[in-house]
Amino acid sequence: MYHNRAIRLDESRQQTLMNPDGTITVYVPVTFKREGGRNFIMTPTEPVSQFEPPKEHEPLINGVLKAFTWKEMLEEGTVNSLREIAVKEKISESFICRMFRLTLLAPDIIEAILDGRQPKTLTLGECLKPFPVEWEAQRIKFGFKVAEV
Repeated sequence: MYHNRAIRLDESRQQTLMNPDGTITVYVPVTFKREGGRNFIMTPTEPVSQFEPPKEHEPLINGVLKAFTWKEMLEEGTVNSLREIAVKEKISESFICRMFRLTLLAPDIIEAILDGRQPKTLTLGECLKPFPVEWEAQRIKFGFKVAEV
């Protein structure tokens, strides 16, 4: 794992080797940079300090917003059950229930999602699978930094 440091393979080491078994091994100079919880591979011509900021994951953002909208509808009494929401939205009740679990995510995870800072592996599909209710366990499961005590 790379912790806020870049590892650079010297450009002079770029080479192609023919192996005895007939395969070819190509060494290419690359830089790995970890920024905002993500690993980036930089081309040899880019300075290590440059990287493209991560893009938010729209389906995940939309899922979180829908889940909290439905939660608000329940709390305000606009609807009486998730089944009623399913009928209104013309979506299966099972899907509504899986989406509703997004309201159980830790506040910092929700904030990271809305800011586009979530790990690349954290997708809507991943969030619709069962996940722990405990916030610390969620951080571990979804690849967020865990506070050391």
